[in-house]
Amino acid sequence: MSDKQRPHDASSPSDTADLSADAGRRISPVWLIPLAAVLIGAWLLYDSFSDQGPEVTLSIPTAEGIEAGSTKVKVRSVDVGKVEKIALADDYDGATLTVQMNPDTAKLLGPDAKFWVVKPRVGPQGISGLNTILSGAYLQLRPAKKATDKRRFTVEDNPPPISTRQPGVSIKLVNDGDNTLSVGDPIVYQGQNVGQIEASEFSVENRQTVYSVFIRKPFSDLVTAATQFWLRSGVDLHLGSDGVNVQLGSLQSVLAGGVTFGLPDGVAAGDTVANGDRFKLYATQNAAVQDRFDRKLEYVVLLNDSVRGLSAGAPVEYRGLRVGTVEEVPFYMDGFELSSFSGFRIPVLIAIEPQRPSLAWADWSDEKWRTRQIDFFKNGLRATIKSSNLLTGAMFIDLSFDDRDESYEKTTVGGYTVFPSVPSQITSIQEQISDLMDKLNQIDVGPMIRQFKNSVSEVEATISTLHKTTDEVNKLLRQPATQNMTRDISDTLGELQQTLDNFQQGAPAYRQFNDTLNRLNRMLDDAAPLTKTLRDHPNALIFGRPDGEDPVPRAKP
Repeated sequence: MSDKQRPHDASSPSDTADLSADAGRRISPVWLIPLAAVLIGAWLLYDSFSDQGPEVTLSIPTAEGIEAGSTKVKVRSVDVGKVEKIALADDYDGATLTVQMNPDTAKLLGPDAKFWVVKPRVGPQGISGLNTILSGAYLQLRPAKKATDKRRFTVEDNPPPISTRQPGVSIKLVNDGDNTLSVGDPIVYQGQNVGQIEASEFSVENRQTVYSVFIRKPFSDLVTAATQFWLRSGVDLHLGSDGVNVQLGSLQSVLAGGVTFGLPDGVAAGDTVANGDRFKLYATQNAAVQDRFDRKLEYVVLLNDSVRGLSAGAPVEYRGLRVGTVEEVPFYMDGFELSSFSGFRIPVLIAIEPQRPSLAWADWSDEKWRTRQIDFFKNGLRATIKSSNLLTGAMFIDLSFDDRDESYEKTTVGGYTVFPSVPSQITSIQEQISDLMDKLNQIDVGPMIRQFKNSVSEVEATISTLHKTTDEVNKLLRQPATQNMTRDISDTLGELQQTLDNFQQGAPAYRQFNDTLNRLNRMLDDAAPLTKTLRDHPNALIFGRPDGEDPVPRAKP
């Protein structure tokens, strides 16, 4: 079929091109509706994202008490965000929290921002977080000082230290003992809470615990180079040579404990301290006071007495004044040999401390002190062990001058000068008792025991005889004749009483007896001259009474 014979199409290619051109020039209004929807959606999406705060990722060891969609993030009890998602960490060591912060909170985030979980806690500062018992745990945020784009943080177990927010001083306390403190324990000065322990680290190499301590202003001005720190237990019980010493603090100090500090008596304050300075932490205030006497003149005392009750730290006294301290009991120095001591006396190391108030009057050097000590030894200065408290059994070293012991020869043991000593009074009494027992043991008590046995036998025989006699007397008293004799004696006594009644004054018998006595008296009065004559002249009954005086004989011419 030729081209002329083909039928003519209604839409030829030329016509189609013309129609397409016309359609491109005219846009249908229907397309405006989806275009407007897209624009509105984009604007809503932009507005939604612009109203949201930053998204923060938190690493936490455990998500205990944290719930996605409900756990809040707070700053000073104001909600600033919410936990949106909880997932395990990539290494399965902990959990990861996705937190959506509120708008306008980006300024709170920075390198020094801190997150921690608030939940019920019982610590040295008291009980906190009780409101979370009903509301549940929440995350606390301490804002950063300078905002940055940091969005990943680690949730801490405990609230951060206060030193980063308050002026003060941060120091180190070194503890050599087994007393442990916890982070957050208070630092107390005269009942005022002036700081806290912020961190602790144990050194295996030095076997010490180093505590990081912050003390806030203005109390930090009280900490100087001479300040001493010691544990504050609330109850201080000390059994020593001076008896039982009990110091009780407040109930808060008993529960909280912590650390306190102060200056020793008579010591200058010194310079103020800087951040990072180190101080030794003492167990008690007594240990702190004792440690400031760093000048020590050490001697070895060889004791013949028992050292039971004598321990390191016991005082060395002179007439009641403390002049030193017992350093070690017993003290076996290098090169110790049993043959070094006669009778194996117990060596005790003591230290004379010239810095003590009782010796502060002597402004001598150590060398002069040692020279004067030798002079004291030559003049009878001796050491002895004494009991200071019968209740605790504590002992101490007493120094006194013994006039009886004038001999002294300087001796040394292990490089230490020997401090001369004498036995205690208790030992002397024991020796006297021992001598007495030896004398008693020498007495032959055999004859005395035999004599005592014979005496006991005689006493037993006498007692047996007395028992027999008593039985015979009882039998005699039980006989009817003996009982009748009792009645007869009673009757006789009655008659005698009646007779005596008859001789009472005024009775007839009494008057007759009185008249007879009167006549007898008159008769004796009449016979008195006769009696006198017979007494003077016994021959008057034969020759009669002489008329004159007796003639006086004369001598021959």
